[in-house]
Amino acid sequence: MKTLLDSLQMAEDCLLGHASDEQRLLFEASLLLYPALREDVHWQRKTYHIIRAYGRQRLRHELEAMHRTLFTAPRHRAFRDKVLRIFQQR
Repeated sequence: MKTLLDSLQMAEDCLLGHASDEQRLLFEASLLLYPALREDVHWQRKTYHIIRAYGRQRLRHELEAMHRTLFTAPRHRAFRDKVLRIFQQR
């Protein structure tokens, strides 16, 4: 089996869609042969999922903060009124 770093790099390339078809097939075969690699990949997938969820949550909070600022601050009243008029026309 390749070194741990090579295996993790191959896993990352496959999980992120950067691997060629040949690399993906080799990786899938490695998953069948090495249960420890399968477990590492499981945790790597879970880590990616957590990172994406955290990023979405941060973006949602940032958008909510912008919304609050743009729609409640007196200095943005003209902007707020323009936006509301656009949606009232429909």
